[in-house]
Amino acid sequence: MKKLYILLAFLLFGAGLSAQQTNLTEAVDFTVTDCHGQTYNLFEILDRGQAVFIDFFFYSCGQCQVISPYITGSYTQMGCNLHDVFYIEISYIDSDAVCQQWANEYGVEFPTVGRDGGGNEVFDLYGIQACPTLVLIMPDRSIPIQGLLDLYPMSVQDVVNAMQRNGLQPHDCTGTLTVNPQTLHIYSDEQTYEPGMLTISNMTADDVTVNAFTADPIFALRCMNEGQDVTEGMSVAAGQSAIVEVYVDVPVKESFEGKMYINTSAGDFEVNIIYETTLGIGESNATLAVYPNPANESVTIHGENLGVISIYNTMGQKVDTFFSEESQLVIPTSQYQNGIYFVKTSSGETQRMVVAHE
Repeated sequence: MKKLYILLAFLLFGAGLSAQQTNLTEAVDFTVTDCHGQTYNLFEILDRGQAVFIDFFFYSCGQCQVISPYITGSYTQMGCNLHDVFYIEISYIDSDAVCQQWANEYGVEFPTVGRDGGGNEVFDLYGIQACPTLVLIMPDRSIPIQGLLDLYPMSVQDVVNAMQRNGLQPHDCTGTLTVNPQTLHIYSDEQTYEPGMLTISNMTADDVTVNAFTADPIFALRCMNEGQDVTEGMSVAAGQSAIVEVYVDVPVKESFEGKMYINTSAGDFEVNIIYETTLGIGESNATLAVYPNPANESVTIHGENLGVISIYNTMGQKVDTFFSEESQLVIPTSQYQNGIYFVKTSSGETQRMVVAHE
């Protein structure tokens, strides 16, 4: 009889854990606002190469309170959202005020999202039925950790070990500022100028000020971010990335190479500029190819190790994201308005794409 009780207890325990999981194996995008007013988009975080670890919780959940020190401890060991993995916790019922109280009581330094910031909608998207539920989403959109059972028994080291099994490594809580790519191709003819697309990723713990974009004296630059001229400076918030369109702002009629210098509060950077007086991006030495160009109903993207592919408009706004483990991907373009877009891979390669519907 004693063995029967033990078996029943084990079955009930396992059933309880199995309920604490998502029913998804592939990520669904969402945008939320934390209890301090900061907005986060899942796919934007994944696109910059970070995995996302989500703790689905609510304030009065006893088991959530028990495991919270293990989550916050692993957050510190994994680099405080500055490296391989980005932590976020989401409640479906708690207000912003309650979420702030929770974060203060349990020493949570990563984003806490409640009902006011869209937490209940994310619960619905991921089919969360019980708390705590712990979910790990990889940059390729896969979900290798779907619930608490994947981390049991629960300790700081259990969480870190689970991260490492998925290729995510511990780091200290300092990060760096990166600028990619190292070489920008900028194209124009006598009337039209097309920019190179530069990504500035701030993985430090502080906001970074970009003091100025300057260049060799032989040419002038114009740099735009979200429609604003930032040639004389801009700011990139901690943990965020910015897309900068870089134009050669003079009517140069001959191709040339030069340097761009980026002076920031986190260090100085140098980027090669290759300016060509043709709009034929396919003629460059880049391994990324986009054809047909202009495109009507679809376009083929060909390159080595494509990975995450992002489509930007001329304002630097991301309009689409794809993922491919192959060297070639066909995407529909019928949903895009006529105009100029930029195709960017996770390796930093960028190519121009024109959509022209017949």
